[in-house]
Amino acid sequence: MATPRILLTGCGSPASQNLLGCLRLAPEAYYIVGADANPYHLEWGDLDAAYQAPLTTDPGYLEFLNLLCESEGIDFVHGQPDWEVSFLSSHRGTIRAATFLPDQQLIRRAQNKYTSACLWCHAALRDDVPILLHDEEDLRRAAASLGVPFWLRATSGAGARGSCKVVNLGQARAWLDYWRLSGAQWDFMAQKYLSGREYAFQSLWHEGRLVTSAARERLEFVFPQHAPSGVTSSPVVARSVHDPEVNRVATAAVLALDRRPHGIYGVDLKCDAAGQPHPTEVNAGRFFTTSLFLAEAGCNLPHHYVCLGLGRSLPELPRYDAIPPHLYWIRHIDCGQVLVREGEWQARASVDSLRTSLVPAS
Repeated sequence: MATPRILLTGCGSPASQNLLGCLRLAPEAYYIVGADANPYHLEWGDLDAAYQAPLTTDPGYLEFLNLLCESEGIDFVHGQPDWEVSFLSSHRGTIRAATFLPDQQLIRRAQNKYTSACLWCHAALRDDVPILLHDEEDLRRAAASLGVPFWLRATSGAGARGSCKVVNLGQARAWLDYWRLSGAQWDFMAQKYLSGREYAFQSLWHEGRLVTSAARERLEFVFPQHAPSGVTSSPVVARSVHDPEVNRVATAAVLALDRRPHGIYGVDLKCDAAGQPHPTEVNAGRFFTTSLFLAEAGCNLPHHYVCLGLGRSLPELPRYDAIPPHLYWIRHIDCGQVLVREGEWQARASVDSLRTSLVPAS
């Protein structure tokens, strides 16, 4: 069998590098080509070939992709950043290689967090109708409807873009003024503030059928001190979980957006004060940053995804909880990553246990 030839667009990002690592862990060899607009970022990762690409907004981007697919004999194309997903989705019929993407309308719905939230309210997965924020009256309406504190966020973008926990209306006004005066062309919305645990549910679907999935809890974030909200979405520490309610709500959140899911869907969930999880966004057509966690733990979702995208069958996989619980994925910039089972820590003792060990025997 010929070696599958894969093109990763927007390859110079942490999420793409994790996905690349997953494919290198696969039980078969892949020939992997990376393309990115930033040539420096193409120095990362174990690529067989690398190409500097135009931006997706460049009129010549489609021609570049097709020339690259022909030159390298590409079988399958995947893009990680949202803008790559959007471009590949809207041009899937003219790209000269296979893709495995949700419906184009679904991509648009998922990438608009206001639209998603409205659909989840309709499906009774959330009880707080989101409020678009344009002026002072909208802020007062948000405070009256949602209470204070409430959550303020941009309606598009990754990494908790523009998010802020609003504790008073003066702060909210200043936050919106800051972004608008900075030239941000984003819409903002208000939602109920959810104070509980945060989960991420990664799932693979094929023609409306859930193939397999796994959930993890985010315990600590990359550089939270650099974000006013304290949330940056990308975890330093994540823990695998088996939680039937997280699985149920995440599955329902996908089906509320797409009646026939097809491809990769990552659901972010946040719990309220009573511990009930609610969806906050769906990342459709791409993997979470830490896909390597699942691969190292025994479920190589990117490999399964590429196999399905190439028209191959998969072995029987568990629909839920595809990796064991109580596994910790610990990572940080310049620190690498490590998979640790709960209780198998390198830390040997606490201060109290050291103090006890030094007490002389009577």
